Amino acid sequence: MVAARLLSRVRRRLLGLALTTVAALCAFEVVPIALVQTLDQSIYDTRLRLASSTPDDRVVIVDIDEASIARMGRWPWDRSRMGELAGSLVERGGARVVGIDIVFAEPQREADEDAALAQRLRDRPVVLGYYFTSDRGGRTSGALPPPVLSSQALAGLGIGITAWDGYGANLVSLQDAAAGGGFFNPLIDGDGTVRALPLLAEFRGGLYESFAVAVLRQWLGSATLQLSADALSLSGERGALRLPLSDALTALVPFAGRVADSRGPAPRFVYVSAADVLEGRADWSRFKDRIVLIGTSAPGLTDLRATPLRAAFPGVEIHATMISAALASIEPGRAGGALLKSRSEVSAGLGAVAAGVIGGLLALGLPALGALGAVTLSLVAALTLWGSATIAWNNLGLAMPISAALALVVALLLLNLTVGYFVEGRKRRAVAALFGEYVSPALVERMVRDPARFALVGSENRELTILFVDIRGFTRIAETMPPERLREYINAFLTGMTEVVHRYGGTVDKYIGDAVMAFWGAPMDDAQHADHAVAAALSMLEEVQRLNRGFEEKGLPLMRVGIGINTGEVRVGDMGSRLRRTYTVIGDAVNLASRFEALTKHYDASIIVGETTVELARGHRFVALGKAQVAGRNEPVMVYSPASLAVHDTMPMSGGHEPPPPHVEDRVNAGARIGM
Repeated sequence: MVAARLLSRVRRRLLGLALTTVAALCAFEVVPIALVQTLDQSIYDTRLRLASSTPDDRVVIVDIDEASIARMGRWPWDRSRMGELAGSLVERGGARVVGIDIVFAEPQREADEDAALAQRLRDRPVVLGYYFTSDRGGRTSGALPPPVLSSQALAGLGIGITAWDGYGANLVSLQDAAAGGGFFNPLIDGDGTVRALPLLAEFRGGLYESFAVAVLRQWLGSATLQLSADALSLSGERGALRLPLSDALTALVPFAGRVADSRGPAPRFVYVSAADVLEGRADWSRFKDRIVLIGTSAPGLTDLRATPLRAAFPGVEIHATMISAALASIEPGRAGGALLKSRSEVSAGLGAVAAGVIGGLLALGLPALGALGAVTLSLVAALTLWGSATIAWNNLGLAMPISAALALVVALLLLNLTVGYFVEGRKRRAVAALFGEYVSPALVERMVRDPARFALVGSENRELTILFVDIRGFTRIAETMPPERLREYINAFLTGMTEVVHRYGGTVDKYIGDAVMAFWGAPMDDAQHADHAVAAALSMLEEVQRLNRGFEEKGLPLMRVGIGINTGEVRVGDMGSRLRRTYTVIGDAVNLASRFEALTKHYDASIIVGETTVELARGHRFVALGKAQVAGRNEPVMVYSPASLAVHDTMPMSGGHEPPPPHVEDRVNAGARIGM
């Protein structure tokens, strides 16, 4: 049994270590698993939704909303109106940079409209947006701004980049007139959600900047770019900033779900209706020295994206969020700033290490624990993982993947609970099959929990205390009762005696007609087996008194019992033939206990105890009855009776009084006393 249990633990540990290896590789994205990635995204989204922020006034959004379309006419508007909108923000509002999240790809019928827009863009800090396409035909429209870097800048960095086949850009005249341009393609995950923006993209050997990077470069004053393995750095006349990179030269968008002092998601930026700007009713001080982004939120204009915060999120606000977070590195104490997060090999490596360490500890430790200990340790491990990820998030700006490690914690817990359940269940059934008829259910549970303290098979020599209890004059009683009443009578006796044996941790060996044989000290070790046997004998007398009260009410004969107790070395274990086996004890000490029970009639004592039992039962006091000659012995043996026996009369007490507790000594019978 012990060997089987150890083998089960070794197997669980090896399997746990194998699962740990898989989880670590999954966290490092060597072994991608879609479910784990989905869980990581859910954890990431939850962190964003729980994050709080304050409105950021460094970036203002001029919104072509439904009200603007209702007041200024249906979309698209004339180019001259768009020129007026952008020009007034710079000239009258004093905006430092204006970014237009709209593509002017097709010329208008009136050529002067395009010319009017180009005129308002020229020599002004206006950045236009465009988009790349995955077009096998490589179709293009409009004109791209010059690339900011050559693809050779990627050499030796060991990083990937998104490459495109085509594009849809602005008219040549408009792009030439603008201060710059950037693509606004987001990175859309498999669930259709935008969580990151590419900062650079490759097209025909050149590296092109995103819309957010182009706006930031203009803000810094025609900033230059420097690319490293983990960051994109911008340096210009007005300062420098560093954008941490995630996979494929992307940056995570630091969305925030809760605005300070607000219960629900709300815009993090000042929104001004485009109609108010065109009609001259806007508060122009809002635009002074700000980055102003012109975008659309009207549902019919198809610039609404799914984000971790909302299913319909204005695309222009995604860019605004990225720009605002980048500016926070220049002015970190300014309200509205947020630490940019990265999801790179460093964060993946931390996730892999966390999975390996936590998983290894659980794989080795859980098999040795019970259900409560396993659940507690797993909970501590899960909280440790979450705390580590939180520290990495808040202090290092790393989106550490922990779903693989969390899934590993759950898997290891379930593995050990389920396997342990079946193993323990099988063990429990085996123990119950062998001992269920002999010992109490509580003792069976102890045996299952501590198998080292007993042996399922075989036999061994042990010092045990054996007890026989027999009904006196049962033959005479049986002659006076019909079989069905006799059956009721004897069953009540056997049940009561068995319950007492179990109560004191003993083992019922067998029923011998009207007698019960029991022993203490096996199958579970019991250092106080003699004390427990004596206490059980005294309690048996009380149980007989209780039974007699019921017998008297039913008109049945009253019962008297004799109990013999002896301690000695015996052979105990699973014994019998190949046809039938039983857990029992054999030896001279057993025979002597039976003889002591027979002597109770001679001494008119309800309990007779042997000398070895008296020496060991230090919790009781005894009266010496003298030396008795017993069958099978050449020399007489000393016999004793509990000193407290005087208060345990086997007949009903008069006046309805209950006897005192079994260990209360009332008076002492005449004879030699042994005090223990």
